[in-house]
Amino acid sequence: MTFDSFDVYRRTLASRDETTSAWWYLGTTTVAVDGHPEIVVSHVETVMIYGSQSLSDDSFRVPWWEIGVFRDAITGEVPTGWVNPITGVVIEPAQKFEEGPSGFSIRRSTGGAIEMFDAVQAFASLESGEITVAEIGERVCVTQVERKTRSFPGKDGIPDLSAGEGSRSKTVLQWFADAAELAGDAPSVHATGMYSLEIATPAWLGFGDLPSRFMVKGLMVKAPLEPPLNPRGWADLQRLYPQYFANGRIQPRWG
Repeated sequence: MTFDSFDVYRRTLASRDETTSAWWYLGTTTVAVDGHPEIVVSHVETVMIYGSQSLSDDSFRVPWWEIGVFRDAITGEVPTGWVNPITGVVIEPAQKFEEGPSGFSIRRSTGGAIEMFDAVQAFASLESGEITVAEIGERVCVTQVERKTRSFPGKDGIPDLSAGEGSRSKTVLQWFADAAELAGDAPSVHATGMYSLEIATPAWLGFGDLPSRFMVKGLMVKAPLEPPLNPRGWADLQRLYPQYFANGRIQPRWG
């Protein structure tokens, strides 16, 4: 069965009927230093909220916003210190971050393809965004590759690019949905997948001039906000960002 890439993207990432969708990003941050095994720094739990706003029959806008919490890889708690295993120095780590409000638009392109345009991200500058949609057996796969200059969170949040702490990065998002569900009329369908981010090692990790690279890798799951997919992560996000919750529900900051 052949699917419309534009329709697949909108219904899997967000929704055709312009309702808000939520994704959990559940990952692990690591540093690869030349001559050493890969080092686990922390785990990260993020909720991303995606909107879906029609611009025309062949384009729509995706406003997005996220809040996230880091976890100590040993205790599972919000970290208060991280020991650099090579230097032995105790580092004050990132604990949380907020990204947004940001957004991008999607439109039909030639040959049934789709393309991203008008991308705006609070702490990043997009260089390119490539999207492909493919059928794999009874599943449909969406792959989104973003190359950008961006900042990574530190103990005081995400630095503005004007602070000069940004570096080039590559993000790959890949998610899957059942072809049978996409063949139906539901405006929004369930999807799961995985993601990766590669970026220069943040200076605050204390590796100095040692050749290294920093990565985040994990799972991404489209899920209802209630009940939360990750109750512990939800509870910590509500504790760290009480201003973005009301009556137990997350309240995105769109403006």
